[in-house]
Amino acid sequence: MRLLRRLAILTTATLMLTACQSDTSDSFISEYEGLNGVVSEGGEYMEVSIPEDHRFLPATEEQVRELLDDGDGAIYFGFPECPWCRNAVSPLTEAAAAVNLDQIHYVNVSEIRDQKSVDDDGEVVTEEEGTDYYEFLLDELGDHAPEYPGMEGSGERRILVPLVAVVVDGEVVSNHLGTVESQTDPSIPLDGLQRQELIGIYSAMFEEIPGCGPTYCE
Repeated sequence: MRLLRRLAILTTATLMLTACQSDTSDSFISEYEGLNGVVSEGGEYMEVSIPEDHRFLPATEEQVRELLDDGDGAIYFGFPECPWCRNAVSPLTEAAAAVNLDQIHYVNVSEIRDQKSVDDDGEVVTEEEGTDYYEFLLDELGDHAPEYPGMEGSGERRILVPLVAVVVDGEVVSNHLGTVESQTDPSIPLDGLQRQELIGIYSAMFEEIPGCGPTYCE
């Protein structure tokens, strides 16, 4: 009888533990760490380790629209397959922690962007339309969205990644594209100096957000 009672207790504890583990699953961590060691056509994805207390919020369209309406905060545009993004995510979290920024809105743009090219007559051709949400993001970013590669001077823009934008009162006030100039091969992780340089760039941007700073928080 005692044995059966103990088995029942152990079974209940196991089920509770499983439920807790499911409840604490983190989509951002699984999205990025899920590619660790995976080999693609471009080579093996760089290993990344995302701390459980990271600052990334996989944001819904509604949350991003609210931020760009009249909010204050930061948006990180990227996706896990991008090698430059895999270099950027850890410095982003450290920079946010350094200035007491609670969260960074994360937007995965891999499936929402348009695809354009230039035909033989020099005309821009849209091969695949972007989503309405993507067009909204381009409009809100304005000149903070990079020029479309190969179409410089045409007015065409594209969200290249990793792109980090700071928003104050619903307006994009600054941005940073890529990592640091000295990093030329994203398959080679940032060294210590490069990492600190990138953390400094992000920290300085985040300090533009009301309530963020190295010695205080709200």
